[in-house]
Amino acid sequence: MRQVPRNIDRPNRNAEFAFMGMATWYGTMFATGKPLLAFVLTLLGFYLTYKLTLNKPEGNAYRLWYRNIGLGKMIKPPKKVRMFEV
Repeated sequence: MRQVPRNIDRPNRNAEFAFMGMATWYGTMFATGKPLLAFVLTLLGFYLTYKLTLNKPEGNAYRLWYRNIGLGKMIKPPKKVRMFEV
């Protein structure tokens, strides 16, 4: 019999970490141009993403982001919208 991997049901967070890392790094570099500050903020972002998504389903970081921040000025977050508008 073939052995089953131990972490077969473990959620895959590679997409969340990649998006957070690139957004933090390039956003800070664009705003300030200081690589040391961008590196520190990226590490802090990785830590916060890990802590916020620990023992949660996949995509939880995206759900938190959409619920609290939104997707730009065109699509408001659900906290600021009183009712669903089409």
